[in-house]
Amino acid sequence: MKRSVLIIDDEKDQAEGLNKALSKLLTNTSFEYAYEEKGILSSIENHYFSVAVVDLRMDKFSFDVIQLIGKIFKINPFAKVIIVSAFTGEYFSQIKDLLLTGKVIDVIDKIEFDKFVPLLENSISKYHDELFDDPSEINTALLEFYSQAKNEKEAFKKGEKFEHFVSLLFQSIGFNNVNKRVKDKSLNEVDLIIRNEIDDGFLNKFGKYILIECKNKPEDKVDKNTFIVFSSKLKHTNGLAELGIIATTGYITRNTYLEAIRDSSEVRKIIFLSNPEFEKLILAKNKLDEFKLIIDNQVKDN
Repeated sequence: MKRSVLIIDDEKDQAEGLNKALSKLLTNTSFEYAYEEKGILSSIENHYFSVAVVDLRMDKFSFDVIQLIGKIFKINPFAKVIIVSAFTGEYFSQIKDLLLTGKVIDVIDKIEFDKFVPLLENSISKYHDELFDDPSEINTALLEFYSQAKNEKEAFKKGEKFEHFVSLLFQSIGFNNVNKRVKDKSLNEVDLIIRNEIDDGFLNKFGKYILIECKNKPEDKVDKNTFIVFSSKLKHTNGLAELGIIATTGYITRNTYLEAIRDSSEVRKIIFLSNPEFEKLILAKNKLDEFKLIIDNQVKDN
């Protein structure tokens, strides 16, 4: 998992200035910023961040900031928010309910830039130090989302919740960009596409992207045909993705494993994540190392 901050402001110069200043001060933290409505919503929905720095007064958009922060909490249970504003007093009655959630870690008044930035730096650094000393909060959130996905009865919501859980899991491993329900002429439709940007020699050999097929049917098994269809999607990425993952709350049939063995001579590899693997990843202190171990074991087995 990474120390990662998303800066949200409707003023481009302010967003860029904070990004530049904080990046120099916190070299162990990755930063990105968004200042346009489309970019803000895309970053919240598809990118991982552990802290969002949100300007309280943004008048250019179709949503209000209170709604936006609520959306952050709903989509990303790992994220905490730092609210910044030159008008905090005016908005206190509106933000008091947000403060009660425990997910707003600081409210900082905008003062002179050279005094304001160190306050942000301290707040971000303090939270990250506490988070990485005790990862139990992240693991608890993952377990809760996994349970919700498995127990959901309505078919569409069931699939949606499982995809969201898998997305959160891979964000907790350290992948910043996880895009959902990607449709492409060559890829057909893929549930999740991960941009493989982790600086790791083992993972880098699997191409620029990782494809994930999600199957949330605890009572069903993943069969040989599911494997063949997904393998075809992987082949049609023209080498951009050489690692595919079939994630399921159900089970893998013996014929599917045999098909994976027959397919193992290919450069591309497909691995399976089912209940045992999910449990290991959720509870692992170092989720990246556990993920690599799962890949290594399954590739050797195949």
